[in-house]
Amino acid sequence: MSICSTPLTPDCEKEINRLVDCLSDSDLNLLAAMEPAFQTGGFRNSKPAILRTRIRQLATGPQPISEALRKHLSKRSRMASLTDLLSPELIFENRHALAALSTVPTFLVALLLDARPDVRERAEAWLKEATPFLTLAPEEALKQLRDLFEPLTELLGASAAPDGVPVTQETWRAQKEQLDLRLRELNEQNRRLRGVDDKVAGLLQRLKSAEQDLTATKEKLESAEKNLRQKNAETETLVAELNRESSQRDERLAAALDLALSKEFFGWLGEARALEKQAQSLPPESDLVEQAKAALDHQADLDRLSGNRLKLESRLAELEQMHERVVQTLCYAIRQSPELKRIEAKLSAEIEQLRPLVQPEKATSPIENLLIERIHTATDNTLPALRSLPDLLASVGLLQNEAKMRILKAFRKRFAAVEALGVPPPESDKDATKPAVSLLGSALAGQKPLMLLVDGHNALFGLPTRYNPQRGSAASEGDKRNKLVADIIRITAPNPAIRVWVVFDGPERTDTQASPNVRVTYSGGVGEHRADNVLLDNITFFRTADPNMAILLVSNDTDLCKAAARKGAQIVPVMNLGTFF
Repeated sequence: MSICSTPLTPDCEKEINRLVDCLSDSDLNLLAAMEPAFQTGGFRNSKPAILRTRIRQLATGPQPISEALRKHLSKRSRMASLTDLLSPELIFENRHALAALSTVPTFLVALLLDARPDVRERAEAWLKEATPFLTLAPEEALKQLRDLFEPLTELLGASAAPDGVPVTQETWRAQKEQLDLRLRELNEQNRRLRGVDDKVAGLLQRLKSAEQDLTATKEKLESAEKNLRQKNAETETLVAELNRESSQRDERLAAALDLALSKEFFGWLGEARALEKQAQSLPPESDLVEQAKAALDHQADLDRLSGNRLKLESRLAELEQMHERVVQTLCYAIRQSPELKRIEAKLSAEIEQLRPLVQPEKATSPIENLLIERIHTATDNTLPALRSLPDLLASVGLLQNEAKMRILKAFRKRFAAVEALGVPPPESDKDATKPAVSLLGSALAGQKPLMLLVDGHNALFGLPTRYNPQRGSAASEGDKRNKLVADIIRITAPNPAIRVWVVFDGPERTDTQASPNVRVTYSGGVGEHRADNVLLDNITFFRTADPNMAILLVSNDTDLCKAAARKGAQIVPVMNLGTFF
């Protein structure tokens, strides 16, 4: 390091060495503790002599010195203390006198240690010149400086001593008293002027605030006047309309009546025309009726229960018709025969026996009847979607508990029939205890809602053959992540009841909706386990929001899986997720 890029002359190096020798031990210890150049090499606890040698090397070396070292050396130069008080222009114009007053090396080193870059640049330029300064006698240099600063000394009330008259202590004290008196007077004037300035500044501030208040008041007044004009215009318009409507009240009433009748008649005629069109477009009665009869006969042949039920319904209808005729005969008979009474009793007994078999439990409301009919007419694939309807309707008070039990009984009956035909029934509430992989398969088959959390980078590492192929060009990390997300979207897209959350480590927190039911999150933050913390927070939220919701975590991270299991999630190994790809 060095105080400049130009090599120093031997005299300048001697001045630098003198300044280094003037550094105190406390300054040396401070520099050893703070300077980067002392951080290595074992200088921090060295003796002062060693530290001074190191500082000489730094001050005369090839690299620039630090500002801290430059400041410490400048404090030890009396010429630097003087030049710091002078402006650069004053230094440049009186450089010959200042150099003669001290010495050329002392003056140059003081300027090279100056904090101002332009002063250091001019000093380095003078260092490169052979004779940058004129040769002046010290008396002549002192006279130039006295002439230069004479206006200042006169302004302060001090004059130079007459030529040949020595400055005594009494003279100096007298001048000092005059200067102190003048300084006190100037300070008093300065305080008065400062007080006046403060008052003026306060008045200007109050004036500015008043002008702002006046402007705001004018704006409010203009806004109020504008609103008033608008209100007056609206009032006048309303009054005119009211007067007009009042004068034409009978006409308005007749027009409203005509409009209502027009709509009413249009509805009646439209309904009549629709019924007429539907009646004309009906197929021949024999066509649909014959198809229905054929379907019933085929159902009776296909299902023994259906055939027996049809027979019992026909028998019950005949018995009820005959029973009605017998009862009517008994009601209108003057003399009732014992044989007819016995027949009525037998008919009643058989009707009471057949009715529970044909009509075991009748629906008590239209919505219950509609649900039971929908259960028995739904296809096997759409049947699971109806299972939650009874609980939902009961929760809002549209179904009584008895009606709910009858509907669930119809579900169990239909499920038993489906299972008997070899079609697996939908998942029940007890399926939450099934293994996690089985739950994932059931959810992908559309049989269960599910929250699926995926530890993104762990999944990439757990499926190396898929995301790190041995052949071909190597894929970037972004391509691997996109391929994993695309695989998850592909297997979950058919069933939006599965909500997937893929979490990757990332420097900034971002959330992207990759598909309607797949969200991709970068954790953000710093340190390890950033994605793990996001996954565990999500598990806690889902478990609190809905304790019955199945939550699966795909990861091979042992610590993460243990923490997730304690929070209520079930674990799916990464390889098991890969089997669905």
